[in-house]
Amino acid sequence: MSFASDVRGELARLPVEDACCARSELTAALLCSGGIAWRGRERYAVTLTASEAPTVRRYFAMLKRFYGIIGQIRALSGDALNNQTRYQLAVPEAEALGLLSALALLDETALFGLRPLPAEETVRYSCCKKAFVRAAFTMCGAISNPDRHYHLEIAAPTETLAECIMAQLAAFDIDAKCSMRKSKHVVYLKRAEDISDMLSLMGAAKAMMAFENVRVKKEVSNRVNRQLNCDNSNINRSMNAAEAQIRDIRYIDAELGLEKLPDSLRDMAYTRANNPEMPLAELGELMDPPIGKSGVNARLRRISAIAEKLRNGEAVKLKGLKNDDSN
Repeated sequence: MSFASDVRGELARLPVEDACCARSELTAALLCSGGIAWRGRERYAVTLTASEAPTVRRYFAMLKRFYGIIGQIRALSGDALNNQTRYQLAVPEAEALGLLSALALLDETALFGLRPLPAEETVRYSCCKKAFVRAAFTMCGAISNPDRHYHLEIAAPTETLAECIMAQLAAFDIDAKCSMRKSKHVVYLKRAEDISDMLSLMGAAKAMMAFENVRVKKEVSNRVNRQLNCDNSNINRSMNAAEAQIRDIRYIDAELGLEKLPDSLRDMAYTRANNPEMPLAELGELMDPPIGKSGVNARLRRISAIAEKLRNGEAVKLKGLKNDDSN
């Protein structure tokens, strides 16, 4: 199964103890799935359709326990569904109006007498906000496998409902974005921290731990790769510098002769030429007396400056150079 199926399966198994949370979850499920159809004269058809059977069985149990309604579960398939099986929970038509009234979804002033958003009391408490988000994701949400990339989304059927979902998430400091995709308003998260927080918010503890395990492994791997790249870059930089220094030393030897350099520079030139891959600090330890890394660097810079003058045809005054230095 996919990671998204695992998340929905875990959410379908969560217990619901409070009637307020059941009302919020059923409200979100109906609004997000578009499962309410007006039949005229206060008659409505109420259905919940999901891609997985555990989701439908969850709402079947919820309707029975909190509202005394026995729904009918049926499997749907066919060309219109791309030969994929979906599962539908149908509420008896005689019970539909009472259910919508209990969920505070009836409004005489609204189109077809139905509220497009949950009533304020439906999402008043934190537990109800979590239940609303959980159902919205269960019915029309998706999450990518964290091994590939980080992405979680809820495809809301209307812009106002998308804004409502974003408001519930904002109450828990989760900053969701929204974009239009075909006829859907997609609420999405791309930051790993936000996705992890939302999984925890919905109650998908196992999925959250699995997500975090992958996230930690990826962060460690990325950190190691960055360090290796940095180390390789430093090694390449040191090797290029050493090659340039040896070219300068050979040029001076050919044009002027290393024996004409002051003692400190001549010794440095021979030491570097004989140890082309040795770091500066170790080169300093070979000198007599030993000098530090900064002293080695200073002498090599003076050697490079002499080579540069020779290449440019400038006069080189070796008498003015110090025979040793304080480094």
